[in-house]
Amino acid sequence: MLKESQRAFNLSNPQRLFSRKNTRKFWLNLHLTIALTVGLVFVILGLTGSCNVFYYELGELGLPALPGASQAKPRSLDEIMQTVKAAHPQRTGGWFMVLPGYRSDYVWVEYPKPEETKHELFAPLEILVDPYSGKIVSEHFWGRTLTSLIYELHADFLTGKIGAEIGKVGAKVVCFFGVFLFVCCLSGLYLWWPRGGKFKNALTIKPHSSTQRFYYDLHKITGFYGSALLLVIAFTGFAFSYNDYIKPLVNVFSAVKADHLKNPTLKSTVADIAEPISIAQAAVIADQVFPGAELRGIGTPDSKDGVYMVAKRQAGEANRKRPRSKVWIDQYSGKVLAVQDPQTFTSGETFLNLLWPLHDGQALGLPGRILWCIAGFAPLVLYITGIMRWLQKRKAKQQKQSKSKRPMLATGEIG
Repeated sequence: MLKESQRAFNLSNPQRLFSRKNTRKFWLNLHLTIALTVGLVFVILGLTGSCNVFYYELGELGLPALPGASQAKPRSLDEIMQTVKAAHPQRTGGWFMVLPGYRSDYVWVEYPKPEETKHELFAPLEILVDPYSGKIVSEHFWGRTLTSLIYELHADFLTGKIGAEIGKVGAKVVCFFGVFLFVCCLSGLYLWWPRGGKFKNALTIKPHSSTQRFYYDLHKITGFYGSALLLVIAFTGFAFSYNDYIKPLVNVFSAVKADHLKNPTLKSTVADIAEPISIAQAAVIADQVFPGAELRGIGTPDSKDGVYMVAKRQAGEANRKRPRSKVWIDQYSGKVLAVQDPQTFTSGETFLNLLWPLHDGQALGLPGRILWCIAGFAPLVLYITGIMRWLQKRKAKQQKQSKSKRPMLATGEIG
């Protein structure tokens, strides 16, 4: 009866029910539950994400060093494309060329939908070409090299290899883990917040402390310093697959066009007597739209009525490898069919455009990528120190319970 009355009192007393102690216990249990159930997933995503930040550099690791523009003249993009097509005459669709100059030294030529991997969610053929000799130095299907396998593990847990539809589900699951990571970071910050304003102790490791105290301090400071980046990574990762939920929220503050930021469906006007323009000519036309902007990539027509897509980077664009300044060009007449200019984006569209470069750190250049790479190791440190701390507390609790039972056994109160 006494316990029932106490329970009734607790439920009828909101101040007691929502006391600091109860609130802290709730967040502690939530934090612990997430860590024990999906913490290992955070570790895998963090470590693979650290590798993905340097995907192109790792992809070129071990390839011959290039002479540089001061010592040799680069081959034209038309020559390089002719070499690639001659090596793969059966591939009659469109190609996409990613130019060197940022994160890579070679020209990366991609064939998006090869017949060999058409059942997979994403498995383009990647061909690396020496920009000076024009020779192919490496070629592989996505997911057949260690770096691309790591990337796919991060993107969809390798489910994309089983099938496109299963891969889409896998990608959504991976992105949804961003919610758990976000909540885990917020709950960790709440639990970290020092009582009495003792921030200095909360931000340092106590010298000459016990092993238990070291694990505790390391967990705290890693969580605090890493949370700023992990919260960004968690949110942007979630937004990739759940953009339809993010757009309406952003649209409240700034207009976002429904089909903006997507590649438009365009066609060239087929002319039987006209020859397609060259890649070089398409680049010149795009330069008239974005004069002085850096040429970063070119997509070739994928059919007789296909179009050129030229990607350039204007000064200040956060996405440096695959920027948003794009021009779509009729492959016969050279007419500009559509233009995407990030400088005309609304604030909401600019925010959405920042999601990818914020996820991999390239928005802040090389320093940002290094920081994001380091942040990828934070879940590993937090997972290990968190598990150690949990085991320590569990052992201490068991020992306490064992000690409390001994006097009762001695006096015969049990049994």
